[in-house]
Amino acid sequence: MCQSRLMSDSLQHLLHAVEPEFTSLDAAPAPPPPGAINVSTAPVGLSAGPGSVSLPMNVPISMPVPVAVPTMAMSLPGPRGNDLTAAMSTTTSATATTNNNNTTSAASTVSPTAVTSSATTRKRPAPRGTAAYPRKRANKACQVCRARRTKCDNKKPSCSFCEKVGAKCITTPTDLSSFDPASLAILERLGQLEELIRAKSGDESPERLRLDDELSLDEKPTLPPRQYSPEFSTVTIETVLSWPVFQHKFALRLDLKSLLKAIDVAPPAPSLHSPAGENWPLVNVIELGMCNRWLDSFLQRVHIANPILDVPAVRNYVRHACLNGLGRDAQSCLVLLLCALGAIAEVFHGRHESKSIIARHSQSFAMAMSYFRTAQQIFGLLLHADGVLEAQCFFYSGVYLMTLQRPMEAWRHFVQAAAISQGFDFPKKPMEPEAMANPEARSARASQESMYWTCLKSELEVRMELSLPGFGLQDLSYPTFFPSPPSESLEHESARAWYYYLAEIALRRLANRILYNLFRNQENGRFPHITEMAESTAGFESQATDWMTSLPAMFSLETPEESDDVLKFVLRGHLLDCYEWMYFPFMAEIINYGRRGPVVDEYARKGLQMSVDRIRKNQPGFKHRHHGAWLMLRTCTRSALILLAACHSESAQDLIPKDWREAVLHAMDMLRFWEEEVHDARDRLQILTQLMTELGFRT
Repeated sequence: MCQSRLMSDSLQHLLHAVEPEFTSLDAAPAPPPPGAINVSTAPVGLSAGPGSVSLPMNVPISMPVPVAVPTMAMSLPGPRGNDLTAAMSTTTSATATTNNNNTTSAASTVSPTAVTSSATTRKRPAPRGTAAYPRKRANKACQVCRARRTKCDNKKPSCSFCEKVGAKCITTPTDLSSFDPASLAILERLGQLEELIRAKSGDESPERLRLDDELSLDEKPTLPPRQYSPEFSTVTIETVLSWPVFQHKFALRLDLKSLLKAIDVAPPAPSLHSPAGENWPLVNVIELGMCNRWLDSFLQRVHIANPILDVPAVRNYVRHACLNGLGRDAQSCLVLLLCALGAIAEVFHGRHESKSIIARHSQSFAMAMSYFRTAQQIFGLLLHADGVLEAQCFFYSGVYLMTLQRPMEAWRHFVQAAAISQGFDFPKKPMEPEAMANPEARSARASQESMYWTCLKSELEVRMELSLPGFGLQDLSYPTFFPSPPSESLEHESARAWYYYLAEIALRRLANRILYNLFRNQENGRFPHITEMAESTAGFESQATDWMTSLPAMFSLETPEESDDVLKFVLRGHLLDCYEWMYFPFMAEIINYGRRGPVVDEYARKGLQMSVDRIRKNQPGFKHRHHGAWLMLRTCTRSALILLAACHSESAQDLIPKDWREAVLHAMDMLRFWEEEVHDARDRLQILTQLMTELGFRT
C-alpha cells in the first residue's frame, strides 16, 4: 500500500475518532438528569407559557450552548415510534438597554418552573466543560475516547476502540477535565496531524523513495517536502544545496538574501578633484571631453549588450548637459548614469588585478560613484512620469548596481523600470498607417518596444536567481513579437549589436519553455514523470540546435571559446543554461534517489558533462566585471555543486566526467577572486572547500 493511501486511511480514522457517537434510534431513551423537566408528553410542540418558544415535532433542534444552566431533557417521538433523546440546555437571559430616560429589560423563559428552579438554586457559574458536558468518567481515559465521550477500557498499549479503528492511543497525565468535547476533538485532531506530518517529513532511505520506470502515474509516492518551493527556487544554488544527498548539512545556509544584505564593502571613495581643483562629492558640472570619453566607453562595452538607446539623441543629451549644466530631469539623470557605467566598464580580454576588490579603490570607480550619487538625487522626480527616458534611467541604474555585484538593489530598479514600461501603449495599440510613414513615430515606437523587452528579461532573470516570492509560471512568457531596431540605418557595429539582441531574446524564449516544463513536472522537489520528460527534452535539444544553426556567421558558436568577444561569451553562457536546465531533472533523480535507466542515464551523463563544459567555457570571463558577472558566478558555482553532489552519491559514480575535479577547482579560483566583494561568493567557496575536503582533496 502506497504512502498516500496510508495517509488517506489515517485521516479517515482520525475523522472517525473525533466524530461523536449518537444514541441509536432503537435504543431506550436515557433517563433525564435530576431536576430536569420532562416534556415528552407534549404531543405537538413544547409550549411553556406566554413568550416561550414552540418547538414543532420532528424538527432538528439547534441552540447555542449557555454558560451555566440547569439541564432539561426533552424526549420527542421519532418517526418510527421510537423516542429520540437529546440533551438541551436552557438559560434565563436578559438584555438590558439603557437610554437617557429609562432602562428596559426583556427576558424570555422556557417555563415558570425552570425560572423558579434557577432563581432558588442560583450558584456561581461552573466551568463550561462541567456545565454543558457533565463528566461521568475518570480522567485516565485516552484522548480519543475522551474526545468521543465514550468509556475507555484503558487497555494497554492501545484501548479496544483505538485498536479497532487504527488510531494512536494516547493517555496523557494532563487533566483535561475542564475542556469540552469540541476542544478535546480539536486537540486530538492537532495531535494526529502532528504525528502524520512528523512521519511524512522523517528521513527516508534512498531505497524506500526509489522510483522505477514502471511506476504507475496513479501511484505516486509521498515525498519529503523541500524547504524551497519550486515557485521560488528550482535550478539555483540553494536548490542543489537542499538536495538529500547532502543530508541537510547546509540547511542553515540557504537564505541568499541574508548573505546579500551588506554587499558594498568598498571603503569610502577618496576625494576627487576636477582639473579646476574642485571637490566632487556630488557632480554639479561635467566636462564635455571627459563625458564623451565615458560615453564612448559605455557604447563599446555596455550598450552592445542592450542596444536600446538612440545614440545620436544621447550624444545631444551629453552636449546639452555639458554646455548648459545639469538639470533635475530625466535627460541629465541618464547622462550621469551613462558616464558612471562608462567609468567602470572593462575590456573583456583586459588585464585584471589579483582580487576584484582592488578595482573598487581606483579613481574611476570613485568618479563613477559620484556620478551615480548625483543621479540618485533625481530619481524621486522621475517617479511621476511614465516615458521611455524615465524607464531607461531606472534600467541603467540597475545595470550599474549589477556591475557592483549588488543584485538585490539592482532588482528593485529593474522592477521600477518594468513598471514604467508596462504603461507603454504599443502592446495594445497597433501602429496606424499614417504613423508608420512618420520617422519620429517609428523611432518612438521602436524605443518603447526595446525598452519593454529589456526590462522584462532583466527583471525576470535576476528575480529567478534571487528566488524572490512572486516568481511562477505566469511570469515565464514573453510577448509574441520581436522589438524593432531603434533606427532604420544600422551601421556594422549597430547591426551586430541588434542581431545579438534578437538572438538573446529568442534563446530566452527557449529557456522559459524549459523552465515551464520543469515547473509543470515537479512535485515536492521530485520529478515522478521523468520518463515522459525525456520526450520533451529531446524536443528542446532540437530547438537549441535550430537556434545555433540560425545564428549569423558573426555569432557562430562553432569557433573556439578563447576567441569570443563579450557578446558571443554571453550567448554561449545562456545556451549552457538551457542545456543544464534540460538535464537537471535527470541528474537530480539519479544523484538523490538512485533512479537509473537507459534514457535517464544518458541525459544525466550529458548534464554532468555540461556542468564541466560550462565552467571551462566561462573561464575566460571569470574576472571580467560586467552587469552579468554575478549571474555567471551563480551558474558556475551551481555546476560545481552538481558535480560534487554526484561525487557524494553512490548512485552516480559511473556517470561522473573524468575532468570534474579540474572544473571544480577552477570554479573555486573564480570565487576566490570575488570573495572580498561578493558575500555569497565567500560563503559558497567555503561550502565547495568543505565538500572537496570530505572527498579527500586538498584545495
